Amino acid sequence: MTENKNVMLEVQDLTIRFGGLVAVNAVNFQVPAGSIFGLIGPNGAGKTTLFNMISGVYAPTSGKVIFNGEEIQGRPPYKVNALGIARTYQNINLFKKMSVLENVMVGCHTKTSSGLLSSMLHTPKQREEERAVIKKCQGILEFMELGDKAELKASSLSYGEQRRLEISRALASEPKMLLLDEPAAGMNGAEKEDLQQTIRKIADKGITVLLVEHDMKLVMNVTHQICVISFGKRIAFGTPEEVQQNPDVIEAYLGGGLDV
Repeated sequence: MTENKNVMLEVQDLTIRFGGLVAVNAVNFQVPAGSIFGLIGPNGAGKTTLFNMISGVYAPTSGKVIFNGEEIQGRPPYKVNALGIARTYQNINLFKKMSVLENVMVGCHTKTSSGLLSSMLHTPKQREEERAVIKKCQGILEFMELGDKAELKASSLSYGEQRRLEISRALASEPKMLLLDEPAAGMNGAEKEDLQQTIRKIADKGITVLLVEHDMKLVMNVTHQICVISFGKRIAFGTPEEVQQNPDVIEAYLGGGLDV
């Protein structure tokens, strides 16, 4: 299959070593702008490690990460986020004692312009900016169907709602690309159905989505293209239908085929 020329993210020969272990080995893929792109593989394949290199948590040993035509490998996470890449994590990491709205407001910090002094003194500029941030974050919560939960403590939300809140906080930084790391982990069937719709809604707003997920039914239903890695190497690329029939992919998943 020919990869799309309208590329937002390109990974070129990306490699990382931890001592003598090659965790990711010369992986290549392109993520078309506006798409929902899946990154799958068995446990320990290197998927989260790839996410960590894209988002700046790890610097690759070699290779390139190119975002909107600009090399970004090795930049710290806050600089990667400022360019327009936001992410969630496998383990939910909310401020449980803060309100739902306050959690989303944390995600706006990279987009505010008031300096430290004006924030401390509550200057008119800072107060005006704070009102704008609250309005924006309330809009995100409405979009994520959490609007009626804004004043509740984050700890009071259901598991699926906490997952949606984490995505809401990532959206608050106004990303061009959203990296979702195992967003369906721990969800029940109904919550996974809601998540599928949420991912489609996010893509419909023009945000490119890169999804790491073990739930193959969700991946096959929601993605446009998929890259499959195993033992740190890319073994397949294509549409969900192509990947599902690929013999190398079937073998990587213990010979039992993909459970979709």
